[in-house]
Amino acid sequence: MDLFQGESENKVDGSGRVSIPAKFRRVLQIFDKKMEPGGTPRLYVAYGDKRNDYLECLSGDAFDKIHAMIQDEPLGTPTRELLELFYYYKCELVPIDDAGRLKLPAAARKKIDLEDEAKFIGRGDKFHILKPQDEAAADDRIDKLITALGQDNEFFHPLALAGRSRQSEA
Repeated sequence: MDLFQGESENKVDGSGRVSIPAKFRRVLQIFDKKMEPGGTPRLYVAYGDKRNDYLECLSGDAFDKIHAMIQDEPLGTPTRELLELFYYYKCELVPIDDAGRLKLPAAARKKIDLEDEAKFIGRGDKFHILKPQDEAAADDRIDKLITALGQDNEFFHPLALAGRSRQSEA
């Protein structure tokens, strides 16, 4: 299956360059229909949501879908304005060099206070970059979601939730 999956921890150099995990590079290539032969895939780094302690990284195709959703919103609405701020103003197209490294924008590094190590976490159609020390917060988020959605049922399994939104639409 072609998706961003798993985790990896990589060094960040003094100028903010970090190697993208090889398995994530392959997915970036697959999910960029606009990539030229012999070229490099597009990678967008969004860092505008202050509630999050991570950077949201999007393939070219994922960004194109978000762009289309924004364009479908009526001009002058708060929803469109917020999406434009998150995905146009506080988001950058980040080049990938021949060695598979990206140079994180200074504003993005500052947002998560990233220094010498970066944690990559797969999220299906996107991936997140965070400080390794913040991984515990992500694990806590999992525990809180299981508790809330499982309603303290010791036999609860998260897959029991899959498809519920489609069932309620029918």
